[in-house]
Amino acid sequence: MPKTVNLTDAQQQLTAATATVDQLKAKLLDEGPGSVTAEELGTAALAVEHAKLTLAHAAKQAEDQAAAERLENLQLLKAQILEQAGDVDQALDAMRQLETAAAVLIEACAGRQQLISQATAAMRRAAVPRHNEDQADQHAGLAWSDAGMGRSDELHIDGRRISNISAGVLIAAALHRAMQQTKRGPGHLAPIAIHSMNGDLINDPQAWLNAMY
Repeated sequence: MPKTVNLTDAQQQLTAATATVDQLKAKLLDEGPGSVTAEELGTAALAVEHAKLTLAHAAKQAEDQAAAERLENLQLLKAQILEQAGDVDQALDAMRQLETAAAVLIEACAGRQQLISQATAAMRRAAVPRHNEDQADQHAGLAWSDAGMGRSDELHIDGRRISNISAGVLIAAALHRAMQQTKRGPGHLAPIAIHSMNGDLINDPQAWLNAMY
């Protein structure tokens, strides 16, 4: 098995080999040809060349290891992304559930609007006047009222208010409650950019709907 050398050790070996050559050269200059043989100087010079090649090898090994670690980290990142991205079936299932729930609300609110319109017309034909608490007993507890400031068309049955409800208002409130549940910002509702102003409905849907039914 080939011997491996780390980058630091290889650099130290090159430094030591270079220093040996420098020392031999200095000795040869100071003391003359007899102080250092050609073989000694040649061996030291070869040691420097060997150390340079060893350093280059260690550098390549370090680069290869860094590249391998980077690839491993990228593969791990890819796996994490794919795991957290979910799949199309999950998104479609959630979308269809939302679609079904929205259809129920739209149909219920549309039917309610039609009921209020038809019942109001029937009361008018029967000479039932607009809502007035003092006259309720005279008309079997029935009354009606037109839309006004902050309220919709309404039927009044024995003191109970049956009001028009916009499906859009309910859907918008549901989306905002979902946003609050996930602790996400309103930007996640883009591009529809729904900003519901009905805080009472968002905060307590049951109480709000009880008042409308």
